[in-house]
Parts: sequence; C-alpha cells; structure tokens
Amino acid sequence: MLFLVFYFILCAVLVFQGLHLSAETTSPLGTLPAEVAQDPTTSRGLGGLLMGYGAFAALLGLAGFAYPAAAVARPALFLIGCIFLALFGLWVIVLGRKPEFMGKPTVSDDHGHH
Repeated sequence: MLFLVFYFILCAVLVFQGLHLSAETTSPLGTLPAEVAQDPTTSRGLGGLLMGYGAFAALLGLAGFAYPAAAVARPALFLIGCIFLALFGLWVIVLGRKPEFMGKPTVSDDHGHH
C-alpha cells in the first residue's frame, strides 16, 4: 500500500514538472533574467516526455486495480519514473540553463579601495 502512495506521487510529480517545463517557454514566471532562459525546443520536448510518461504510468497503475496483469508492471514503471526524475534534475541543475552574456563589460571604477 505504501508503494502505491509513492508510485502515484511520482506520477503526479512527473506530470506537473513536465507541465511547468513545457509552459515556461511560452509564459515564464519571470523569476530569472532572459540571459539564462531555457532552450524552447528542448524544454517542450522534455516537458512533453515527462507529462506523457507520468500520465501513462498513472493510467497503467490505475488499470492495475482492475487487471492484475497490469499491476505487475508498477515496480518497473516506478523505477523508470525515478530515472526520468533524476535525469530531469540533472538537466535542470547542470545542462538546462546556460547564460549567454550579451553586450560589453562595464567600465571599471579606478577610485581605489577605501
């Protein structure tokens, strides 16, 4: 029973993270400057993958209550979902945002240290 709680929480997290990642390119929250915006194509693709997999796993998990053969797939789907979530976290931390510095550096102020 506890496994099912974590299973469906993981499915919900995957759906909502994918939705956030897909929607951020069209309507950003405005918390980060434009220089560190994510690539729209990659964000939509990865967001769609997360949403699709989370919805698929949730539907198959729910089907497992009516069909015992579908319930056998839950542990494998949970493991794959955890791997997707770990790869998504790695992408967000390391690969997702790369600053593109535009313009010239500011003129240094040579007044000395006080």
